[in-house]
Amino acid sequence: MGNNLTLQMKYWLESILHSYSQIFFSLNKVLAIIIIFATFFSPQVGLTGLLAVVLINIIAHLVGVNRKLINEGLYGFNAMLLGLFLGHQYQLTGSFWLLFIVAIGFLLITSVWLNSVFGKHGLPFLSFPFIITYWVVVLAVGNFTKIYFNEEHIYTINHIASQKGNLFYEFAHQYDTLQIPSAILIYFKTIAMTFFQSSVLAGILISAGLLYFSRIAFSLSILGFSCAYFFYASFGADVNELDLNFVGSNFIFMAIGIGCFYIVPNIYSYITVFLLTPLLMFLLIFFTKVLAVFQLTSLTLSFSVIVVLFLLFLQHRWFHRFLQLVTIQYYSAEKTIYKYIISVKRFSTSHLAKIQLPFWGEWQVSQGYDGKITHLGDWGKALDFVIIDDTNKTYADAGTDKKDFYCFDKPVVAPMDGFIYDILNTIDDNEINGVNTDQNWGNTIVMNHVNGLFTQISHLKKDSFKVSIGDYVTKGTILATCGNSGRSPEPHIHFQVQLNPKIGSTTISYPIGYFIEKNKEKQLLKIAEIPLENTLISNVNRHVLLTEGFNFYPGKKIQFITENDEVIEWEVFTDQFNKTYIYCEKTKSTAYFVNDGTMLYFYDFEGDKKALLFYFYLASYRILLGCYNDLPVTDSVPLIHFNSILFQWIQDFIAPFYRFTKASYESKCALIDNVNEPTHAILHSKVQAKFLNMTFKNMDFDIELRDKRIIRIGITQKGIKKNYVCG
Repeated sequence: MGNNLTLQMKYWLESILHSYSQIFFSLNKVLAIIIIFATFFSPQVGLTGLLAVVLINIIAHLVGVNRKLINEGLYGFNAMLLGLFLGHQYQLTGSFWLLFIVAIGFLLITSVWLNSVFGKHGLPFLSFPFIITYWVVVLAVGNFTKIYFNEEHIYTINHIASQKGNLFYEFAHQYDTLQIPSAILIYFKTIAMTFFQSSVLAGILISAGLLYFSRIAFSLSILGFSCAYFFYASFGADVNELDLNFVGSNFIFMAIGIGCFYIVPNIYSYITVFLLTPLLMFLLIFFTKVLAVFQLTSLTLSFSVIVVLFLLFLQHRWFHRFLQLVTIQYYSAEKTIYKYIISVKRFSTSHLAKIQLPFWGEWQVSQGYDGKITHLGDWGKALDFVIIDDTNKTYADAGTDKKDFYCFDKPVVAPMDGFIYDILNTIDDNEINGVNTDQNWGNTIVMNHVNGLFTQISHLKKDSFKVSIGDYVTKGTILATCGNSGRSPEPHIHFQVQLNPKIGSTTISYPIGYFIEKNKEKQLLKIAEIPLENTLISNVNRHVLLTEGFNFYPGKKIQFITENDEVIEWEVFTDQFNKTYIYCEKTKSTAYFVNDGTMLYFYDFEGDKKALLFYFYLASYRILLGCYNDLPVTDSVPLIHFNSILFQWIQDFIAPFYRFTKASYESKCALIDNVNEPTHAILHSKVQAKFLNMTFKNMDFDIELRDKRIIRIGITQKGIKKNYVCG
């Protein structure tokens, strides 16, 4: 009961705070508290703004609106703006409160409707509900005799005189006559007037909150305002208008929205902000003049229109260059850019099928892509494989008979799950150096892997097929054996990927998901690469010890015991988007991962960075599910996990242009009791953070497995090692 009450209180508190911070595309609670405090520099305005947020969230909750949207403040921030406007514009009478309730109800209906309309196109409704409701209220109030204007902001001199001796008022307005460059002063006034405040201190505090929340968003707010100031001055417009009626706010909101929220921040997003500024200025002036006929102001209409139009434009591009739309919204520009950079590097080929090599053991690429013998023209993207010995020979004895060749009659396996589409099994195998050019491909099998992808394996042994047309087989299933049929002077396998089921179709370049390359007795892991000619390669030999040990299936519970006998529990879940993750209830931490059968890798973490789950996320950032001595697996880790506050803040400001810090990951098998069938292994991994190639943070991890399960995790940091035993 108590826990449920706590969750309810947290939900309502967050829904209020997020309604304030959402105005800057944020869910940061510190920024929200600062904004709330600043709005109460005008107590009446602050009160109506807060009540509007509470009221719309309660109504939305009662009528069954999406609770996640309520919690994220997507309805509340429009209500906050409307509440601030109403408190700024009118006196608080009994009739006003009736108007207030009706206006909030209308705002909610408008918000839900616009969310439905814009959501169909993947677009945000931004501040359109506030603008529409504001227009309706202002035009309607003209007919109401019991709604009175608040004259404090009309007769400002009289209001200031009446506040003499008011310590809070003097505190709030102590910097109004601050002697600083006019552009900076107008910037702070613009920020303050976004929340219907005339206090420069309010603008300073909110700007500081924005800086605390995001260095990138803060820099873009400066850029947006500076660009507006520049173009206003260049065209001869009055720059002093920027702090009136949300004029300057439009440019700040546009800069943050386009520069780092809806678009991954980079140099091109900053350039885009500059280029969109004059368009926004013309649009703002146009709306101002049109609406003046009805005695209305455009407020944030220009920003909302330009952002929606530009996002719609980006959605209709044929290819994406320069500007990348944000696909996973973290409500943090820094998280977005750092995680995006790593994701592009790690997952640029994740959309491709994980094709494996069509054989067992170690083979040589005898002819690679665009080879000089037969891999030419439309058939250039193909691979030929043979088996060689220590002397680079493909045969034993004299090599005059097919059976002398090491690869002859060796199993050929399915490179991926799929259906057997076609089989050609009518061609006799050639004698050595005998070539059948009339039946070029020899005995062949074509597999349909669905989604328009086919593979062809040729020169197979006659009557060696283990499958039939129409069979569905899984990756690694034996299909036939290597032969010497067709245009084949000696036994080998021909392998190609194509987009057509016909035997001999045009080939396409397609990487092998994972394979091991042997290079001068050293083994290298290759991920999503094309094998090179003359290299020795093999599939990854996966081991049950690791595949079972790292088998985190939904519903699985994991328990660790610290050196102080503290029990730490995790559970594995799958969300509505089919993302699998490990969750720690105690620390409210989540680690997202993917296990494709050959590799386990974590790709995101949210929560407490002091939690054991965070260290496990780092330790297991990329784990090969096969035991190889001294075979390193390397990767890059998002910078947000490691930088000191000073380094982080400096890096944040210039992250869209240049990154001087980086974090790297490496894992390898440090101990294994049996290479072929291991029952005990220790994996060692480490993470290093570097500043201009100088290491400033280092963490080492050991993951010990025995009898198909993890039994221990060791963490070494700053010379101190801690062990956690799996319960």
